[in-house]
Amino acid sequence: MKSHAKRLIVASLVTPWIVVPVTGIFAAWYYISWIGKSLPDPGVTLMWPHPFKPWETVFLYSLYGVPTAYLSLLFIGLPCYFIARKLGLLSFTTAICVGIIACIPAAALFGQYYNFWPTFLLLLCFGIPLSVTFALIANEKIRTGAST
Repeated sequence: MKSHAKRLIVASLVTPWIVVPVTGIFAAWYYISWIGKSLPDPGVTLMWPHPFKPWETVFLYSLYGVPTAYLSLLFIGLPCYFIARKLGLLSFTTAICVGIIACIPAAALFGQYYNFWPTFLLLLCFGIPLSVTFALIANEKIRTGAST
């Protein structure tokens, strides 16, 4: 098996798990934003994820985020990668654009119950690191800075 094929397989299997550390950062921010504030009402203590239990936030967002990342990679990321590779357009800019494009269908799906734009902006915090990480792992030329 060629080394590029190996890198592509590794990138496809590993990259969606970037959702977990990104969610950890979000959970830490969510927790910090509640420090010093009391919960507005006792009924809020029943909400999940609870603002004072960041591990619930990581679990919940990872539960939805990892499968969504795999689907986005399969149906959007990989086809865009092969098209960009064929056209010689592999770059960080292309990876970021693919991350933005991949967030649109997920935001439309999850935005049915919430507002589209806040959902889209939240998903961008996941989509861009995912696409850039995939590009770094899968493509030697991007990692080394060589021209395409």
